[in-house]
Formats: sequence, C-alpha cells, structure tokens
Amino acid sequence: MSKISLKNNYYFYFLLIIALFLSSIISYENISFDLYFNNKYKDYSDYFKGLLMGKRVLVYNDLGTFPIWGYGLIHLLFKSKLNILIFQQLLNFIAIVRVDQFLIKVKKIKHLKLSRVLLLFSLPYFFFHTQMWPKSISSSLLILGVLQIFYYLENNKILNLVFAGILLGLLSNFRSDYLFFIFILPLFLLFLEFYQKKTLQLNSFKVLIIPGLVLLFLIPWSNYTYSKTNHYLLNSTNTGHVLFIGLGQLPNNIWGITPFDDDSKMRHTLINEFKHDSVSTVSYQSNEFLKKEFLRLVLNNPLEWIKKCFYSFRLLLLDPFYVGNVGDFQKNGISNINEIRALEEAVYKFDFHVSYKIVTETNWSFSTKEIFQILITILTKLIGLAIFITTVITISLTILKYPKSIFSDSTLLLSYLLLAYQLSISVFAFHMPVYNSSIYLIYLIILTLFFNKLFFNQEKNDN
Repeated sequence: MSKISLKNNYYFYFLLIIALFLSSIISYENISFDLYFNNKYKDYSDYFKGLLMGKRVLVYNDLGTFPIWGYGLIHLLFKSKLNILIFQQLLNFIAIVRVDQFLIKVKKIKHLKLSRVLLLFSLPYFFFHTQMWPKSISSSLLILGVLQIFYYLENNKILNLVFAGILLGLLSNFRSDYLFFIFILPLFLLFLEFYQKKTLQLNSFKVLIIPGLVLLFLIPWSNYTYSKTNHYLLNSTNTGHVLFIGLGQLPNNIWGITPFDDDSKMRHTLINEFKHDSVSTVSYQSNEFLKKEFLRLVLNNPLEWIKKCFYSFRLLLLDPFYVGNVGDFQKNGISNINEIRALEEAVYKFDFHVSYKIVTETNWSFSTKEIFQILITILTKLIGLAIFITTVITISLTILKYPKSIFSDSTLLLSYLLLAYQLSISVFAFHMPVYNSSIYLIYLIILTLFFNKLFFNQEKNDN
C-alpha cells in the first residue's frame, strides 16, 4: 500500500485536484460572461460558426481588431461557463503537473515537499484560472511552452523547440502580451550558447523555429486584421490605449489622465484628433495615434513618467497577484464595497491616518458568507505577497552576492528573463495583478531551484 505522503505522486495529484475543485466552487457563483469582453468573444464565436457553415455572418461587420480572437474559439467549442471552467482548470492542472515533473525528473530537486506545498497553496493562481477570460488559457500555454524551452536547454533536442513554437503560437492567438518576449527568445538562446561554448554553429540557429512557428500560427489573424485595417497585424490594437491610461496610475499626474478605460482625457484627445465623437480607442488608427501620444507625453515630461514608474513599482509590491473574485468585487457585489476600495487606495498611498479613520469610523456590516469570502481573499493576498517578496529578495541577494552564479543554471536564467519582462510591463506600461499572475508558476520554479541549491549544497558541504 502506498504511503500517504506528498512524495507520493497520486496523493499529490489528488490534493491538487481537490484544491482546484474548491477554488472553482468558491468562485463559481461570481463567474459570468458579463466581464472581460466576453460579449466580443461571443461575436467571434458566431463569426467562426459562420465560417464553418460556409457563409459570412453579419456580425463580421461589427468585429474589430481588439481583443485578439482566440477565446472566441473557446466560446464556440464549450459554450457554457461550467464547460469552459472545467477546460481551463484541466489545462491548469496539466501545466502544474508538468512543472512538478520537470523539477523532479530533470532538475532532481531534493526537497520535494517544499515544492509541492508551494504548488498546493497557490491560491492566487487557482483563482486566476476560475474567471472567464483568455488569460487563463494563455498562461497555461505559456508555462507549457516555456517548459519545452527548459527541456531544450537540458537536452538540446529540436523536438522541444517545435513543441515550444506550437504552444507559443497558440498562445499568441489568445493574448499579445508575450509576443515581443517570444521574438527575443532566439537571441537569448543564441547568447546563452555563445556564452557557454564561446562559439556559434549553423545548427545553433535552429532556435529560429520558435518565432517561425509563431508567425505561421498568426497567419489567419494577420489576414483577418488586413481585411479590417489594410495592415497585417500580429497583435491586437489596444497597446496605445493601455500605454496612455497607464500614465494615469500616478495619482494627480501632470497629464490629468486617470487609469480607467473610459478616461475622459483620452476620449477628448481622440475626438480632437479624429473630429468625431464615436471614435474607438482600440481601432487601428487610434492605436497608432495613442502610442505616439504616449511617447510625446513621456518625452515632454520624463521626470513625471519616472515618478509614475516608481508608483507602479509600489503598486506591484503591494498588489503583485490576482486575489480572485470570490466576493464579487468586480461587480461591487459585497457589502461596504466603497469603504473597502477607499481603504485599499489609502493603503496604496501609505496614508495610514485615512486608513485608520476608515477602519474605525465605518459601520461594517458583513454576512457570515461575506466574512468567509473576505478571509479567503485576505489569505490569497498574503500568500501572493509572501511569494513575491521572497522571490524579489532571493533574486536580489543572488545578484548582489553571487552575480556569476546567475549564468550557472539556464533554467533560472530564462526564468529571470521572463520575470523581468513581465515586471517591465507592470512598471513601464500598466500594472494589473492579473498580468503578473500569468507567470505565478515561474516564481515557484525560481524559489524551488534556489532553495534546492541552497540546502542541497549545504548538505554536500557538511558531508
């Protein structure tokens, strides 16, 4: 009879399934298609259905180039929120198990219990996968794709590059966030090989398979965007929108911008440029204009932008990961929501006087159910903060004390690169906890490998 232990694979998988199931049940009441542009994905679904039936449906005329269309296919295939939730958590389960197997079989970690405890208590990541959004699927595809690159770094097999290209190509039809990262990957892999071997051979350039396959998978999207804009696009047209309102994350900024999708300054700027009231902020023309306007505002006020970046970094430190929507916070469906948001804003501004005043003067009135939801949310927040802060300290100490060791483990080095890429988006463009949650498992990989080296090396020294 197998011993009941975290070292037992089946016992760990069983506990992982229970954790995913519970996070889904707790969130299920507040999962809906009314958030995160699901109406647009439903339109894409109808468009795909029309293509399968051999006709172009009228909804095509209303489709734009934002958001990118991948999640529309999920709507077409699974239809109900329950089916989509099951699919997302199944893909999430596969990604977590593959990470676990990689750490055990390839990296030969000695402290298996630590790794699996971190995975089992990944509440920010479990809740992240409960919402009806493409971020869930893109995150799982990203992790699975990066794992294939990890394997390639270990065994130099071309098949891993092919699998990575396929997974990242699929990912690029769900989210555009990592497109630039995908195209700098070959440069990173070539640099790493040159650093390790002091030479590059013709065979080294097989890493170009990755961007090649990604471009292949994006041909349908680029043809579709050409039909809409007369330009072949690889991503969606909301970059300028995000960059512009990202400037508004600095309170009382000199530009008068707010960090909201309906920011009045952005609206008035577009109206003045295009001379009509109904201009979309995510059309091709608006996207190009807003990117230029963002650059102009930054160059005209570089110190203000630096202040914005420091403030975004503070937001990142205080709110690094998604905390779930178990209390229906997105639709303001919990008691005292205004006071909760005011308290959160005061804490982020380090205004503890106002925070204390809100806590002591508010007539808090929560039901038993809401108290449970808030406690779960606070626990999720604390877990996320612990993981993020521990990772930041770990990497900082490594860089300061053992800078040469950064290049000693290719897996860690690529993990650092991905981490730096994601944090750069949060700091320099727009910080949202959900963006950083996409790579939550990368944080766990870094921590696991770091502590494995720390304790295992210590054991070897003691011996």
